[in-house]
Amino acid sequence: MPDLPNVTSPKELLVLFEEYGIQPNKQLGQNFLIDANIVRKIEAAVEAVPGDKIIEVGAGAGALTLALARTGIELTVLEIDKGLVRLLKDILPQRPEVKISHKDVLEVNWRQFLGEAAPGGKNKLVSNLPYNISGPFMYNLFKESFPFERAVLMFQKEVAMRLLANPGDSDYGSLSVLCRYYTEGRTLFNVSKNVFWPRPKVGSAVILLRPRKRTLTTGEEAVFWKLVQGVFRQRRKTILNGLLSIYSCSRDEATLLLNEANIDTLSRPEELSVEQFALLARITYNKLSKI
Repeated sequence: MPDLPNVTSPKELLVLFEEYGIQPNKQLGQNFLIDANIVRKIEAAVEAVPGDKIIEVGAGAGALTLALARTGIELTVLEIDKGLVRLLKDILPQRPEVKISHKDVLEVNWRQFLGEAAPGGKNKLVSNLPYNISGPFMYNLFKESFPFERAVLMFQKEVAMRLLANPGDSDYGSLSVLCRYYTEGRTLFNVSKNVFWPRPKVGSAVILLRPRKRTLTTGEEAVFWKLVQGVFRQRRKTILNGLLSIYSCSRDEATLLLNEANIDTLSRPEELSVEQFALLARITYNKLSKI
């Protein structure tokens, strides 16, 4: 492969951006990774091996893209910025195993996309997403039952904490519950704000997610989503009052549901584990005809 530019070098990056008329876009939340050591750590965490199909979301200037391209692994890159797509296509050699697409990831149907772009392979996801789309992006992945065997994701630290929060934590919410239901996750390492240009206001963290075996049927999962999102919209209410705001049932009926799930009616949503939410969803689903 011919020599590739070093886009983790601020000097080389600025030259490229000037050549292509590119400037960081605040509306897209663009902060470009300029630390080769962090790139190496992320690449190692992906654990790409022959036969893998890697999907990279939000390639930016290609710091990780170029590193992955050197491995020869099949790589599909999604980037919303047309200028960066043009840059990436120009600086990467024309190779069939590297595909670069101009796409808004919030509009991607992942099951359909993977069936077309990466059929029959072990699909792995890697991404460095801006804060403003991180939550919607993850909700979309969970709605499609997290269709990856491994995901190495860099988020601003606040988002990473929300995803991996435990019951009782101040960051624990609907995103935390859904993340724990669909995946097993852990923080790999923190990333200083000083390794980005422009420098963001806060640091980031890289997390690893792997799919978890689902315990609910399709119908029960629909209730699970409605329940989790509904009660956390009113997290100051007790779980009993949260149920009453979601379903047209009496207080006695809602109390019966909670008693069957062995959940204290005075509990707050942030106190319940994913297992408790799942059990409550199953019981509620089986009694929906009466509610």
